[in-house]
Amino acid sequence: MIEYIFKATIALVIFYAFYQTFLVKESMFRFNRFFLIFALCFSLIVPFLPIPFGFQIGENLIPESISTTVKGDRSEKVIPAQPHVWEQGERETSFQIQPETPLNWKSTIPGIYLLGLFLFLTRFMLQLIQLFRMVRNNQAIRENDCTYVLLPQKTLPFTFLYFLFMDKASFQANSIEKEILYHELTHIRQKHSWDILFVEILKIGFWFNPLLFLYKKAIQLNHEFLADAAVNAKFRDKSVYQWLLFNKISGNGGSLSISSPFNFSSTKRRLIMMGKSSSSLKANLLKSISILITGFLMVFLSSSQSFKPSKFQSANDYEQILSKAFKEGNPFELDLNKLNLPALRSAFLSLDENEKYERTEFPFFDETTFEKLLELQQAYPEVKTSILFESPPEMKGPKKEIFEEWKKTKDLALTIDDIEKEASDLKQYQPDDFALFIVRETENSGLFKKAVFHVTLMTHEYYYGKYYKSKKKIHAIEAEYPNAIKVRVDYWLKHAAENDGRYSKFVPENYEASIFHHLRIIDTFQLDLENKIISPFDSQKSFPVIIRSNDGKQVAKIFLPSI
Repeated sequence: MIEYIFKATIALVIFYAFYQTFLVKESMFRFNRFFLIFALCFSLIVPFLPIPFGFQIGENLIPESISTTVKGDRSEKVIPAQPHVWEQGERETSFQIQPETPLNWKSTIPGIYLLGLFLFLTRFMLQLIQLFRMVRNNQAIRENDCTYVLLPQKTLPFTFLYFLFMDKASFQANSIEKEILYHELTHIRQKHSWDILFVEILKIGFWFNPLLFLYKKAIQLNHEFLADAAVNAKFRDKSVYQWLLFNKISGNGGSLSISSPFNFSSTKRRLIMMGKSSSSLKANLLKSISILITGFLMVFLSSSQSFKPSKFQSANDYEQILSKAFKEGNPFELDLNKLNLPALRSAFLSLDENEKYERTEFPFFDETTFEKLLELQQAYPEVKTSILFESPPEMKGPKKEIFEEWKKTKDLALTIDDIEKEASDLKQYQPDDFALFIVRETENSGLFKKAVFHVTLMTHEYYYGKYYKSKKKIHAIEAEYPNAIKVRVDYWLKHAAENDGRYSKFVPENYEASIFHHLRIIDTFQLDLENKIISPFDSQKSFPVIIRSNDGKQVAKIFLPSI
């Protein structure tokens, strides 16, 4: 749907820009009327039209710098988020609060669209009802070309379909100038109301697109040009007609937006256009260019093209593909067999470097690693692989009595949402305001000295932002085998090695590819579980792996060689 709206909007913008730059200045009013209606119709259907010949340019629409495969870019310095560890002296309670639920845009956006649809449809129906009530409640006189509707109030003439609305007194006194009557009859004869009705219906369905309002204004102005040209061709006295415009344009108008009013606002432009003429050569040239533009848009925006505006969509596509593979109710454990790896890789490579750093971590897209990852995925269900992300600490809010004690404690070091606060600031809060608390004893009590504590608190909003909305980092990779054995590799070692050289001995250069290679081919029936270590430790060529039984008990720790 987003791609369709994007393509249709591009077409509408290009057609409208061409019209306002060139066509509106020329006295080719009949062609301009056709052009504007055609532009609306074509723009709305071109995303569904296939190219009638086998020409594909979709791949070229993505910049080469984005679609180039990147191999193992190690230049980014990532500071690992340390897993939460409860230290000695911390106090815990069993009081739990559910995390705040983010706004669900998948249900909100359709609701907003339907609300706008209802409002614009209601507005349109009310205007139709008002016009037909005017017809029903006032005297109507049918003639060959139209039906005159005589209104009791003083108003300038305006038309809708085959109805011509005017004030009754002027009609009976026969005081309405023949030029004005002919102008309004031209609107009826050329069926201008149908153009306006068409745009109004489009505005109901696409009310969020402001371009339709611009198109309607352009169509109405061109209708005035057409009616003015008909009047000048009939009476051949431009000066008299222009004088009438100056005198009548400031009168009272009772028309609605779906009618064709005489007192349309762009009088100056109408007067200018009365004195213009376009050469046939220039008119034909502009018509030819409009055909070329149509062909260009047909090629680049048709349904045959896989065009996607990566700047707007790639980041969302990447996160959506990942989200479909997370286990239900656990956004920190991903099932590899549910993941669309080729689509994920394509979305990731479309991101710029800043976006890659900000997205959920999945650094397995260099050629060798990605090939091994695909092989491991294909080993399902014999090998069930999960990717575990760093999960947040369990939500634990302070009990009320403990919270009241903190308020009374003088020597209390306090941090709220990672900002140092005074203990007196607790008066602004209630226990339910916090999703997590940690209490540490920073100084032990003595003979004449009380213990000193440091209290760390997190509000619900801060907790959710820190652990749910921020970048997720991989903590471990785990594979389960048919003999109820689980093999786990701690990927957090990779983060630690980038910041502390002591961990680098556990992380060979081809770490990711080695992990996926061994998880696919390892045979846990042949593991020497009693000796605990299978291969001698080699800091340059092996990495540690934990083997557990299905109940979570550690069975062995082994070192697997790098590939």
